[in-house]
Amino acid sequence: MSYSLSFTKAILVVIFVADKIRQKQFEFLSTADISKFLSIPKPTLVKILQSLHAANIIETKEGKQGGIRLMKDASKITIVEILEATEKGKNLFQTSFNILAEGKRPDNAQRLIKNVLSNAEIKMKAELGKTTIAEILKKLGD
Repeated sequence: MSYSLSFTKAILVVIFVADKIRQKQFEFLSTADISKFLSIPKPTLVKILQSLHAANIIETKEGKQGGIRLMKDASKITIVEILEATEKGKNLFQTSFNILAEGKRPDNAQRLIKNVLSNAEIKMKAELGKTTIAEILKKLGD
């Protein structure tokens, strides 16, 4: 099992919204514009936006002047927050073993594999927690 493409698309959505608002082009971005410019099908975008909203990363406003904007400053939004919003506790690695071999060595092998993969994911999340949307925007330049 791996993280879904929605995670990567969610990062792109947050960057896009943050950048357009930073440039003072919009107060709120319409979902139609986001879908169009990022080539994300509307049903997929709706699911992404629901996840981001539930995690208090974005807010929505209905009506003619409505749309999407960030709930907090881009410097306060990390990539790991977006991961947690979109993947909701899923693990990166599948560690369910259904092997026929029994005994101390196969049991130890399974335990060791789980530990290695779990530690790798913990380290990856720690690294993603160091990167904010504001840092990415800064690297994009003007």
